[in-house]
Amino acid sequence: MAGKLGLARLEALVELLDRDLNLAGSTLTDCDIVTSGSITHVGTNGVGARRAFSSATSAGYGVHEYYEVISVATGDDNDVCGSATYKLPAGAIITEAALIPVELATSNHGNVALEVHNAAVADDAASGGTEIVGEDVSGNASVPDNDCDLSSDATLGLPITMGTLAYVQRAGDATFLQVCAKEDLSSMTGTPKVGLYVKWVGKEAEAV
Repeated sequence: MAGKLGLARLEALVELLDRDLNLAGSTLTDCDIVTSGSITHVGTNGVGARRAFSSATSAGYGVHEYYEVISVATGDDNDVCGSATYKLPAGAIITEAALIPVELATSNHGNVALEVHNAAVADDAASGGTEIVGEDVSGNASVPDNDCDLSSDATLGLPITMGTLAYVQRAGDATFLQVCAKEDLSSMTGTPKVGLYVKWVGKEAEAV
């Protein structure tokens, strides 16, 4: 009779297994991935991701990153044309931010910038926040010093970053992240999308 497989032996065999997963072509929906003590949350349909570096006893205080792909709506110049589904809590200090084209319009329209605001603003309504990524950032700090171009003749994957802008302190206000038109987008066609990235120190993000 074959001998029984002991627990220690079973554990040793499991440790020898190749645990790499090939997820090419896969869609991750609403799941948590634990990696090296941090958690990445991939939102519904894979359009959002949060990563936190914080102690398990710190109640969400630490260094956080957030990325979301935002569909850009039509609107007038300086209107909000898309917003993140999460906001940063009061007291957050933004250390990095960027926009990256992930789908272009089918017309020659598409210049957008990233603003932070203390309130939600509907699409196609006038923006009222502070620009932190784009050509109009004070001091020409963005790298490169341009708006993010989603027009039909633009280049996919060509990012605009916060560059040399000093850390953005949001002392008493929650921070709503808004993609804003930097030209008249009222006749823009297609389904342009922009990736929004932000890194901050403070509490974890909150759903809008």
